[in-house]
Amino acid sequence: MTSLRRITLPAVVGVATVALISACSGSSTDRAAGSSPSAAVSSSPVASPAASSAPPSQSPSSAAASPSPEATASAKPSAVPADPTKHNASDIRFAASMIPHHLQALDMTILSSNRTMDQWVRDLANRISSSQESQIRAMKGWLDDWDSEPLPRDQALPGSVSRSDLAKLADASGAAFDRLFVTLMIDHHLGAIKLAEAELAAGTYGKARDLATSIAATKKAEVKEMRKYLTKLK
Repeated sequence: MTSLRRITLPAVVGVATVALISACSGSSTDRAAGSSPSAAVSSSPVASPAASSAPPSQSPSSAAASPSPEATASAKPSAVPADPTKHNASDIRFAASMIPHHLQALDMTILSSNRTMDQWVRDLANRISSSQESQIRAMKGWLDDWDSEPLPRDQALPGSVSRSDLAKLADASGAAFDRLFVTLMIDHHLGAIKLAEAELAAGTYGKARDLATSIAATKKAEVKEMRKYLTKLK
């Protein structure tokens, strides 16, 4: 079993994030969405093309020149994995990347608890933290089953917030905090969407693909909300 205790936390992380990381290394009952996927990494299935040999009534040359519709269709890879209980390298990469990405978002939401006076920002931060805590536990369970670990907390990922920007956010308060928090969170959400779309493009594990679909849809909706909020601040 791997443990998120091995991930180094930045200085701005609050008690809530530490508690979450500890919970991730608990018993298998905490794996809300974990299943028992195969430990072997499998590649995405691709349908085999139809046999090239011609039936007795056709010459080989005519069969090759005019493939049947069934043969053409069977040569294309399936859009949906044949076995959603199997995982591949893309599924591992998705979970390993999204965990530290989510944890950084939690770092930011913790800062909002005593730095903003805007109820809308408080509500947004609460929505983000409540949804991502359960997602982290689910992904950690998958990685444990796959004998894999999350990427380091300081791993450069799409939409990652720099240490200097996190420090600026920690020093801000009131309207200045609200503007910076929402601006950084928009970029962070766009990064999460990229990770989710990469999973949907190449992943095979059904529960990981379902989570990626949910993340992409939720983050896109929240990005629209945050951009609208920023226009009101200017």
